[in-house]
Amino acid sequence: MMKPRNTLLTVIACLSMSTVTFAQDTKKTPVKKDSDKVDISDLEQKYWAPKDTDFSVVQNRTYTKAGKIFVSAQGGPLVNDQYSEGLIYGGSLNYFFNERYGVQATYLGADLQNNDWTKNLTQFGSGVQPDFGRFKNYYGVGFNFVPFYAKMSFLGSRILYFDMAITPTVGMTSYDQVMLHSSANKSSFTYGLDITQYFFFTKNFAIRADLKNQWFKEEVRSYKGNGGAGLVEGDKVRDQNTQFTTFLLGLTLYFN
Repeated sequence: MMKPRNTLLTVIACLSMSTVTFAQDTKKTPVKKDSDKVDISDLEQKYWAPKDTDFSVVQNRTYTKAGKIFVSAQGGPLVNDQYSEGLIYGGSLNYFFNERYGVQATYLGADLQNNDWTKNLTQFGSGVQPDFGRFKNYYGVGFNFVPFYAKMSFLGSRILYFDMAITPTVGMTSYDQVMLHSSANKSSFTYGLDITQYFFFTKNFAIRADLKNQWFKEEVRSYKGNGGAGLVEGDKVRDQNTQFTTFLLGLTLYFN
């Protein structure tokens, strides 16, 4: 059995040998100096831009709008009228100052009639007839803002180019106050917002799609009168704010 004194000496000897070995290994490991570092400042200046530099992506347009006149003929359905159905038709004239901004003049007409629901009420003696007005025509002007220009593949065979324009508008809407034996015409100031998509096919031809939203104040008159309410045919029933929405599709010719 080893004595405590001998045990202590053995531990001290082992620690001393480990310290010497560690020191030798440390001397063998090279220490990198500052002179050994790779200088990449030239690469940074060549391939990395300063943080305060602004970038913008510029894409050449195959079909330009700047300085051109657009003439469009369109037609489409009335979207949100609960009493009438039929076709809206019209035309627009646009001039673009540049690729981003332009002006627009529009005329819309209508070929409308009672929808099935209204016919059932008015023709089969249900005893309840709606009081309503019917869109007749509209003319107005707008300011075009074109935030989007893009390309897309069509069936992998060709590239289509298209713009999307947002156009606030002002104008006048003419509508008929529908009554049983007659109708009266009325006009109202109208403001609106158009969303327009142009699909360009040649340097002078495009397909145009419009979603038109318009708002105006409408004066509604009694369709046939209401004896219980003290109304006769043609009496004013109410003023209401009317939203008129239509989707139009057509052709556009554009030229300098």
